[in-house]
Amino acid sequence: MIVVFPPSIRHDEGIVPSYYEDHLLERVSLLELQLAQAMEKIGMISSFFAREAKEIKKEQKFIRAFSELLKRENPLLAQELNRLSGEKIVEAAGKTETSGSEQQIQGRIFAAHNKPNSELFSHLLKEGIRLLKNGEEKQSFQMLERAALLSPENVPLLVFTAENFYRADKFEESKSYLERAFDSEPDNEKVLLLLGAIYADAGDIGNGRKFLSVLVNNEKTFGLVHAVWGVMAAFEENWSEAIAAFKLASGDKEMPELNYLIGCAYFQLGNYASALDFLQKIESAGVKYSDSHFMKSVIYKIENDSEAEKKELQIISETKEPGAQCVDYLSGKKQFDLTTALPFRHFRQSKKQLLTGGAPRLNKFFRERIFKVIE
Repeated sequence: MIVVFPPSIRHDEGIVPSYYEDHLLERVSLLELQLAQAMEKIGMISSFFAREAKEIKKEQKFIRAFSELLKRENPLLAQELNRLSGEKIVEAAGKTETSGSEQQIQGRIFAAHNKPNSELFSHLLKEGIRLLKNGEEKQSFQMLERAALLSPENVPLLVFTAENFYRADKFEESKSYLERAFDSEPDNEKVLLLLGAIYADAGDIGNGRKFLSVLVNNEKTFGLVHAVWGVMAAFEENWSEAIAAFKLASGDKEMPELNYLIGCAYFQLGNYASALDFLQKIESAGVKYSDSHFMKSVIYKIENDSEAEKKELQIISETKEPGAQCVDYLSGKKQFDLTTALPFRHFRQSKKQLLTGGAPRLNKFFRERIFKVIE
C-alpha cells in the first residue's frame, strides 16, 4: 500500500494529517482482523484433519480385516460386493438435496436412523414435529429427546432438535445437541454457526471464534459472522478490530444497527467526530433510532454543546421508540456514566449474554439474521 502526502507537507516532518493516520489505522486493524481469523481457521482445519485422519485410519483397519476375511471365506461374494459398491458410489454422487421442506427433513432423519424400534422412533419424531407446529414446545421437546435416545448418532435429528431449542432461547440444551452433532459432522455449517453464536453470546470468545472462523469466507454467512465477531472484539475492548469487523459485516448496505455499533465503537476510542458521522448516517436514512440519538446527545454533552444535546433528547421524546435501551437512563431509573456506550454496558454483567442480553433492537437484529441463514 502506497500513501502519498500532499506537496505542501511532504517535507514537514512535524505535520501528519489525521486523515492519513486514521486511514492507516483502519488498514492495520483490518489486516489484524483477517490475520486473527486466518489463524483461527487454520487451527480449526488442523483439528478437522486430525479428527478425520484418526477415523479414516480406524475404518481402513476394519475394512482391510473384513476384506481379507471375506476373500478367504467367499471370494465370489467379495468380488460381487466390490462391483456393487462401485455402482453405489457413482449413484450417490449424482444425488443432491435441493430443499429443506418438512418432508425432506423427516426423510433425512429417518434415513439416518439405523437402530431398532423404528416404529416407535417414527411415532416420536412425527409427534414431536406436530406438537412443535402447534406451539406446544415442552411436549415437543420431550418427544424429540426420546427419539434422540433411540437414535443417538442421528445428525439430522440432533441438528433439528438443536435448532428448535435455539429458537426457543434454550441455548444450553441447543449447545448439548450441537456438540454431539459436531462430533459426527465437524464441517456442518449450521452446526458451526449456531455453536459459534452460542459460545459468543456466553462470552466464550475462544470457542466462538474457533467455530465462526471456518465460515468467514462463506458468502451466505459472511456478514453475520463478522457482525458477531465485532461484538466479541468489543467485549475484549479491542475497538479497532470491532470497527473493522462491523464495517465488513455491513458491506455496501446501510444497516442502521451496524452503523450504530460502529459509531459506539468510535465513541469508545474517543473519536467523537467519526462516531457522529456514523450515527448521523442513521438519521440521514430516515430511520428512527432513539438509542442512536441518545449516544449523540452524550457526545454533545461531553463537548459542552448543550443546544445540540437538547435537540437530540427532544427527538427521543417525540419518537417514543418501544424498547429503546436509553429510556431507563432518561427516566432516572439508572445512572449513566460517560465511559461506556449503550450497546456495550451489559458486557459487565455476571451472566454474559453478548448478543441477547442488551438492547432489544440489537437482540432482534442478530436473531433475525441467524434464523435467515440457517433456514
